[in-house]
Amino acid sequence: MRKKLAVLVVGSLMALSLVAFAGIASAAPPEPVDSTPFLVEDICPFPMEAQLSGKSKVKELPGGRILSTSPGLRVTLTNHEEPTTQVSYVITGSFLETERADGNLFVVARGRNIVFGPEVGMFLTTGRFTFIAFDADGTPLALTRPTGNGRIVDVCETLA
Repeated sequence: MRKKLAVLVVGSLMALSLVAFAGIASAAPPEPVDSTPFLVEDICPFPMEAQLSGKSKVKELPGGRILSTSPGLRVTLTNHEEPTTQVSYVITGSFLETERADGNLFVVARGRNIVFGPEVGMFLTTGRFTFIAFDADGTPLALTRPTGNGRIVDVCETLA
């Protein structure tokens, strides 16, 4: 069973969940995220500063699946080139990740999440969306644009 403990913000960012944790027990309550601002590059045509606040939890499920939840999580994104252009989103959704035979992840995002990747951009999703991702240091980065039912907002366009 693979060991992966991570937070996505942003869906992330981000879920993008973006913040990695070590050793979370399945019965443990959600843990506060690192609220240190960090730079996000190569997602939008401009760099962004991201700052998280709230809590998250990662739980390993049977079959090698990973469930990431984020109660009370919020992300503030700022266009680094135009610092007065900023958005803040509540991203309290969840990600269910299943590893595919090719090593990529099949991700089901439920609720409000940030989904992002270098080839697809960044989106706020509200509802149920799926996408294919790869695992970059515990953060699933989207390889495909999210598809599903609900609302989707292009964050790069919003911050441009």
